[in-house]
Amino acid sequence: YVVGHNLIKAHAEAWHLYNETYRAKQGGLISITINSDWAEPRNPHNQEDINAARRYLQFFLGWFAHPIFKNGDYNEVMKTRIRERSLAQGLSQSRLPEFTESEKQRIKGTYDYFGLNHYTTVLTYNVNYPAGVLSYDSDRGVASVTDRSWLNSGSFWLKVTPFGFRKLLRWIKKEYNNPPIYVTENGISERGALDFNDTWRTHYYRSYINEALKAVVLDGVDLRGYTAWTLMDNFEWAVGFDERFGFYHVNFTDPNLPRRPKASARYYSQIINCNGFPDP
Repeated sequence: YVVGHNLIKAHAEAWHLYNETYRAKQGGLISITINSDWAEPRNPHNQEDINAARRYLQFFLGWFAHPIFKNGDYNEVMKTRIRERSLAQGLSQSRLPEFTESEKQRIKGTYDYFGLNHYTTVLTYNVNYPAGVLSYDSDRGVASVTDRSWLNSGSFWLKVTPFGFRKLLRWIKKEYNNPPIYVTENGISERGALDFNDTWRTHYYRSYINEALKAVVLDGVDLRGYTAWTLMDNFEWAVGFDERFGFYHVNFTDPNLPRRPKASARYYSQIINCNGFPDP
């Protein structure tokens, strides 16, 4: 929470610096990108699960979005939960730091667009952790599962759930007063044996881009841009080169690192060339 607190304040300073010193000359846009899943209640008829889905989003996306896109301060869900658990643990104040009034004014509205990374959806339900457990998860009080019918990827956490993309875009529109949105990451991984005919990746992009299109045309979401993750296979966090997200395969055992397009690269280039789905 302390790191996140300082990150939000640093972001605000960077935005103001650009706004006051460089914008007039360069005419650029500056903002922040926030990664978030979509959360559905495990049981849509259970109020506890519905509340858990709301908490999941507010602790994930809302942690950073609420101060920047709303009012300069953390959302009430986080403030209340963390304060209550902190006091129950014998602390004199919340483990979530507080912004001063001047910091809130400095942070509020430091965006030109909403940058979003999105990949997948989870099903959430309420979990009551023992009072002595000090963690983000215990503060949130949410556990998540996935539906066994959802298609897998090369990453254990990434299930193919296109419907969640539209719902998240619609939620951002409603929650943060319809900001311009740029999707800065969206894609799917593979693992194991090499297959250049990556039909699952084509399916993923077709399905997710179609949900983004619905969000624009049917829901009035102000989606300005979309970026696939990623052009080439790359070093992927803790899993290294085992999980590959690229349109282009990179042979990491060859010192020349040759690149070769997968079938999905051709499909995605068709979408770009047509400015829409290619006519079959």
